[in-house]
Amino acid sequence: MSEITRLRKKFLDATGTDPIAQADFRAAFAEDICLWLRLTGWTYAPKEVDPTTGREVPSQKPNRPFVLWPCQERAVKEVIDAVGDGRDVVVRKSRDMGASWLLAAVAGWGWLFKGWQALLVSRVEDGVDRPGDPDSLMWKVDFLLQSQPPWLLPGPADELLRRGSETRQHMMLRNPLSGATIAGQASTAHVGRGGRRTLILFDEFASMGEAEAAWRSAADASACRIAVSTPLGSGTQYSTLVRMARTQGDPRLVELLYTDHPLKGANAETRVDVDGRVTGMAGSEFVWTPWLGEQMKRRDTVDMAQNVFATEVGSGSNFFTPGVVTAHANEFAVGGEKCELLRGRFVADPHGRWRVFRHGDVEREYVMFADPSYGTGSANAAICVMDADNREVVAEFADPNVPPHDLAQEMVEVAMTAYRGRRLPMIGWEVNGPGAAMHHDFQRIGYSAVYRQRMVGTTTERLTVRYGWNSSRRAKRTLLGALSRAISQGTVRIPSEETLREMMDYVILDDGSIEAASVRDLASGARESHGDRVIACAGALMLCEEGVSSENRDAALPSEALGVILKHDEVFR
Repeated sequence: MSEITRLRKKFLDATGTDPIAQADFRAAFAEDICLWLRLTGWTYAPKEVDPTTGREVPSQKPNRPFVLWPCQERAVKEVIDAVGDGRDVVVRKSRDMGASWLLAAVAGWGWLFKGWQALLVSRVEDGVDRPGDPDSLMWKVDFLLQSQPPWLLPGPADELLRRGSETRQHMMLRNPLSGATIAGQASTAHVGRGGRRTLILFDEFASMGEAEAAWRSAADASACRIAVSTPLGSGTQYSTLVRMARTQGDPRLVELLYTDHPLKGANAETRVDVDGRVTGMAGSEFVWTPWLGEQMKRRDTVDMAQNVFATEVGSGSNFFTPGVVTAHANEFAVGGEKCELLRGRFVADPHGRWRVFRHGDVEREYVMFADPSYGTGSANAAICVMDADNREVVAEFADPNVPPHDLAQEMVEVAMTAYRGRRLPMIGWEVNGPGAAMHHDFQRIGYSAVYRQRMVGTTTERLTVRYGWNSSRRAKRTLLGALSRAISQGTVRIPSEETLREMMDYVILDDGSIEAASVRDLASGARESHGDRVIACAGALMLCEEGVSSENRDAALPSEALGVILKHDEVFR
């Protein structure tokens, strides 16, 4: 007889007909969910891990006592604390870590002892409640409650859990004594609308089609939202929540990774993924175990990233190849010097908006491209300065509080001073949204070396009369595709850690469009970074390919231009 079996027998003998002992344990269970599961809970596990070989094999006894692993015990306590504190939680997990069973246990415990109103949400209705399906959440709740001693339940188990009864309807379980409920719902944009819940649990949140709207709607119904999932790539609402948890501490981050599993994580050792074939990121460290070795034989890199390492990079349809970007970062990424532009020269400033990797050289040629913003503190205005001779990023600028007209002034000042090489740098920018009228700003200043659009997709791709670069689905794919190809072929050098990190967030959506995840940018303070530096970098590379027109070789500002009045050229020389 195992230790847990002896313990449970002792518990049942002590409480079987003793109302005082029953009352004591009921009070103890109401304070300690782990004790409740250890003494009364059962779970269903159809497979298990051989600790020696690491292979997953069918369970000899799939019905087993629900004794939490240390990582599960920590996770469930953090979730319950969040319910009490009225805080949101995001759970990042590897596959098969028992997270769905933990959700069912939390809901069942709150139903039995706390009078909670819980809502379980899954991508489809069958994921919430499907008779006879162990994968559905309500089946797990039923299974847990059926295993309880009769004196713990508010009525006979066969009556409480009989479908069609007053207490058990489809996607609904009601406690007849306390009024507590466990309800279920398929994910929609209106989760929990009109109701009030103690907690709302989202299972496999990354796969939900309207996850952002569902998460927002649930805020009106509960102070505690809990999102559980394995990643499905960057750009999902789930990946946004994980990033917010890491950078801001809200929602609270709870992790259940394979390294925490008592059998999957056994005999662990740290290794380096030299070529990126394991993790998708060349040169990164990972924890190898016999179980992981078996998984490496059965899964590809994307599957490993998503279901084993629980990482966003490599786990979805990334536009830029993660391994290539990581290798580029390992070779070229440097911190750069934070600066501010003062009278035509860069001055070191720990809070500077410019990051300078290489100072200007009058014998070289430069280009500049900007992804402007409205300057409201939300998205970054970004500038990339690139050496047109060797395709090297020499400086970048990021600030969420600079409006387009000030951004144009900043670009011209840098072009006329710090990075004026053999000729005036060609300047380009994205005209969509805030950049729509920036050509007027350059005209007002008197700067003429500006980019004009080409007719992309035509035979000649001749220049048009339109200034700046217009972002359409085709144009964006062409722009970013050229950057991806240049990184793969080694024809561009990007030392910016922030730019390379933003590349990892670009994904191909189901409709074929390319978008970047929206994350908080700690380097600049932008509330939402949408890959702004990447667009600036790709645009600068486009200007290098475009070449600087010979008409700009000896271009100079007109005498009435602001740059002449401020004597930019004199300051530079």
